[in-house]
Amino acid sequence: MLALALCGAGLVAGGCRVPELEGEPFAYLQPGRAGLVVKQPLANQHDLEGEFAGGPIPDPGGGPPSFFTVEDDGGVLGKYELSLGIRDVIAENTTVEFAFGYRQFDIEGLNPSPDPDILFAIETVDSLQLALALRRYFPGPGFLSERWRWFLELGLFYVPGIAVDSELRFLSTTQAISSDGDPYEFLGLTGGVAYALSDTLLFEGGFTWEEPLRPLEVDLTTTVNFGSTPITIPMEASMRPVGGLVFVSLTWFPLSRSEALALPSSEAP
Repeated sequence: MLALALCGAGLVAGGCRVPELEGEPFAYLQPGRAGLVVKQPLANQHDLEGEFAGGPIPDPGGGPPSFFTVEDDGGVLGKYELSLGIRDVIAENTTVEFAFGYRQFDIEGLNPSPDPDILFAIETVDSLQLALALRRYFPGPGFLSERWRWFLELGLFYVPGIAVDSELRFLSTTQAISSDGDPYEFLGLTGGVAYALSDTLLFEGGFTWEEPLRPLEVDLTTTVNFGSTPITIPMEASMRPVGGLVFVSLTWFPLSRSEALALPSSEAP
């Protein structure tokens, strides 16, 4: 995918040779065609705002349990992402895509602890996601060839669950925490440019802005040893990741059913 991205940059600069087209550019954007999509984000950054509620936390000295609520924010940087999909042409220049993706993020600057002597660091988030997207293609810039087009897309994403890795540090104690988050949904608005690499291959690059439809709920409860006494610290997190990503993708449109049936299977004897 890195070579694909470099080639895409070369298309703009005119430094990447591509084959001549046998038919009209984007002839595959007609009803009855479907494409296989590989999408690779190049850069992904979100802002993360969260509210963290803890308690009841027992007092080792025998006092009443304590409660706390902390609001904190941090950054979310994409570490590894890949998406595979099927894009179906439902009308001329209009497609619907179903995709399945995996994401891994690094979390920076998030420490939802009410005590400065306690470090509660949320470090990484892993998630799977399902996407349903409606895309529309438009004529490309007039100063470029007909092999270029603009596109806009609106997508609905469903995340069936996430895995969160955190670390709690207090005095000489370091406790690794693995948590699961509830399912949630978010919307994605995408704009970009497409280039017809061949009569069956389509290269695209663009930017997607993502907005959650509801907060991401995660149970961060953990148990630590305070001396010889184990203490359970209940903590519920409600977070909103908002941000965007820059991506490239490659779509292969095989022959339509009617074209495949029209191909001669063999020469007559």
